[in-house]
Order: sequence, then C-alpha cells, then structure tokens
Amino acid sequence: MNKILKKIMQILKIATFSLVFLLGLNKVSFACDFLSINIGGHKSEIEQYFGTIEPNEENAEELNDVTTVSMEIDSFCPNSNLGDSFIHAFIVNDKIAGILIEVLNGTNNEESKKQLLYNYVISNYGKIENSSRPDWTGYKVWNIGGKEIIYGKWYDREKFLIEELQISNAEYNSYLFVE
Repeated sequence: MNKILKKIMQILKIATFSLVFLLGLNKVSFACDFLSINIGGHKSEIEQYFGTIEPNEENAEELNDVTTVSMEIDSFCPNSNLGDSFIHAFIVNDKIAGILIEVLNGTNNEESKKQLLYNYVISNYGKIENSSRPDWTGYKVWNIGGKEIIYGKWYDREKFLIEELQISNAEYNSYLFVE
C-alpha cells in the first residue's frame, strides 16, 4: 500500500509541475501573439507589460490625445527572436489603439539584414511577393479578424532603413500615424 501511495504522490508532483509549466508557457505565447492584443480594449489589458499607463508618465509621449509607451521587445515577448526591436503601444482615451514593432537599425542596417521581423511576419500573416531579399522595400497590408496588419520597409534619407510592423483596426489605425 505504501508503494502505491508513493507512486500516486510522484504522479501528482509531475502533474503539478507540468501544469505550472504549461500555464507559464501559455502566458509567454499570449504575449508573442500580437493578434491577441485587444485593439479597442481597455489599456489595463496591457499594463501588465508596460506598467501603469498615464498620459503624463515619464516614459509616455502625449500628442493629439495619443499616449505612446515603449519597451524592448524581449521585455514584452521573452525569447521572441525579433532582434534589436522595440514595441510601442498607442493609447487613446484609455483604449488600446494599436501596437507597432520597430526594428532598431544602425548605420549599416544590420538588424534588418537579419530578416528576423520579416520572417516573423511571413510566418504569421502571409507571404509578400518578391520580398525575400534583405534590401527589399515596400509594404503589405493584411486584414485578419477585424485587425489591420501593416508591414513595411523603406529608406529614410536614402540611407537608414525603417522596418516596422503595426497592428490596429479601422477605428484606431489613424492614431498610429501621429509621430
């Protein structure tokens, strides 16, 4: 009887550990699923990542009633494999207006040459015709589940590559163009 009780206890320990592990993994995968962000939802839904979001906070920029908060992508989405990138959340009237993932390039555009954000985009949202070269520029728009996803790469002053992914919806997408 004692052996059976030990075996049951061992199974319970393994099951408990597995459950805790899977719940933790689920939270990480939720953070990395950018489409799961509730555009139009209350800002409190993302404050677990960014902290309390107030219009006059030090790390917030207020312009035309839009509050923008930012952080490194790995703080929002650990092990994202998106390289040197930042995520920006746009808040309007306490609602999530959208997010923008921005690749931080140096003078040689080394981060974009790795194609980490590009590979994430084509894996999660769909192909972009004739775009596989690291020096490709252009944009692609997808509408998925009521959300508008825009991925783009372009040169600023013909030298510095800007690479971004933005997610919003028809109601809020104009607020992401205030900067």
